[in-house]
Amino acid sequence: MTATRTPTAARRLLEEAARLGIDTIFTNLGSDHPAFIEAFAELDADGAAMPDIVICPHEMTALSAAHGYAMRTRRAQMVLVHVDVGTQNLGSSIHNAARGRVPAIIVAGLSPVSVSGERAGARTEFIHYTQDSTRQHEIVAQYMKWFYEVRAPEMVDQVLLRGAQIAHGAPQGPVYLTGGREVWEEPAGAPQQALAHWQPPAPTGLPQDAAATIVQALQQARRPLVITSYLGRQPEAATLLAQLSQRIGVAVSEVNPQYMNFPGDHPHHVGYRRNALVDEADVIVLLDVDVPWIVAKGAPAPGARIFHIDCDVLKAGMGFWHFPSEASWQADSLLALRQLLAAADGAAAGEGTARRDERVQWITQAQARLALPALAPAQDGSVGLQQLAEAVARLVHERTVVLYEAPTATERILHTLRMRNPGSYYANGGSGLGWSINAALGLKLADPQAEVITLVGDGSYVFGVPSSAYWVGETYRAPQLTIVLNNGGWNAPKVSSLLVHPKGTAHQRDRYWITSTAGARLADIAAAAAGAAAFRVQRADELDGVLGQALEIVRGGRSAVVEVLLPPISQQVLGPDSD
Repeated sequence: MTATRTPTAARRLLEEAARLGIDTIFTNLGSDHPAFIEAFAELDADGAAMPDIVICPHEMTALSAAHGYAMRTRRAQMVLVHVDVGTQNLGSSIHNAARGRVPAIIVAGLSPVSVSGERAGARTEFIHYTQDSTRQHEIVAQYMKWFYEVRAPEMVDQVLLRGAQIAHGAPQGPVYLTGGREVWEEPAGAPQQALAHWQPPAPTGLPQDAAATIVQALQQARRPLVITSYLGRQPEAATLLAQLSQRIGVAVSEVNPQYMNFPGDHPHHVGYRRNALVDEADVIVLLDVDVPWIVAKGAPAPGARIFHIDCDVLKAGMGFWHFPSEASWQADSLLALRQLLAAADGAAAGEGTARRDERVQWITQAQARLALPALAPAQDGSVGLQQLAEAVARLVHERTVVLYEAPTATERILHTLRMRNPGSYYANGGSGLGWSINAALGLKLADPQAEVITLVGDGSYVFGVPSSAYWVGETYRAPQLTIVLNNGGWNAPKVSSLLVHPKGTAHQRDRYWITSTAGARLADIAAAAAGAAAFRVQRADELDGVLGQALEIVRGGRSAVVEVLLPPISQQVLGPDSD
């Protein structure tokens, strides 16, 4: 059936979103959305194209799922939220999208301003007064690449196209669009825009001589090191970095990796520990990384040559930030690596080739020094972090995609998993906890063939609003195997405290006020919310059997949550029974 209605601005936005290639709208609807609900119904009745609508009981789910979708596809999805309160409920997912440099288009309503009822969408409820804030966009402004209000219906398509263009331009990131309830209800009749006129700027590589300069420095080096965190957002870049490392003989360190940036089993991989080898290297290439080392724990050697290549080389969205380099370039890492390989191919043999054996020997010796010692199994049969990591590693195959969010266990887990396939690993680029179980939804919707395993700490799991996440997963057929690392609370604040006060009173008395999940049955939340299969593991000899059973349930189309009880980080009892 062909539509004969004059489209409203809301309908026009949805039609343009579909034409733009937005697959999904993740939304939590409110009183500012009658025009959108009516447009959903009209488009559905007319059999017209529109993005899939995914209803999210909590906004943390909405933007985090869009985040996961964009990590997999590099394409922005739309997040539709409710005025100021819905915007606020996005919470730390806003920070995560910005710091993770993922494209997203957030659309929020504004309270109507007409009060007499003469316009469709005028004020009809008391909340239209209380939700009318003076500067709604400022809730999120510092994290957005761009924000704008749709002030007239005829501009809606151009505002959306400009927002998408900015969101996809390097460095990618979220944009925030708003519009009053009356505006969304008004007819929108502007001519359709040519999509070819709204493409983001083409990515750029290195200047002509830069690649030769870097390659020459690497070939003359005795201890060259590449540090990276997020070049693997383009999977081919991970493959090219492996080729460059092999050809020249360069050590590669992944710090706080957001993607699989370098094969974990590559002979030149020197691990995931920040500051490792920084003080030894004579040439360091920073390649798509935010924090290559912690200054208080070490710094490059005097005379070391440092080069920085990054899609966001100045980190303009961050406050106080600086790491020295003799040259830096805002460039696309995939194009840059192609240039570096071409320069390496064209470089004359000689000193660089002669020193390759010396470089490889240094890498081998460094790997031996940096290797994590295996942790002995607990004598009482309880589960240790090493055993859990090894059990998860036995589940991994070609279709496995791991999402990771257990910050204080990162080095041990990644050292054991050694993820090796481009596109097989994702982690939060920000520090807002609760990302993983929701990002897994978006990733699974973007790639239904992926077998998603989410490794999440107990604190991050609770922050993720599991009652929302697993309801969405069940309703929209996006199952995941979630493994909750339950050590009884928030380990990160304890680690932070001990870094500042290693022998303080908190340490001496075991008083950190962090035992936030003590006694909780976390997997049962997912079971109650959506019928997910819930398991609880306390003994190491149960791990393989339970994980295998849970994975088969996921393959059958239903989420499973395995709560693994690890040694508690504190024995402190909270509440009125505390001493």
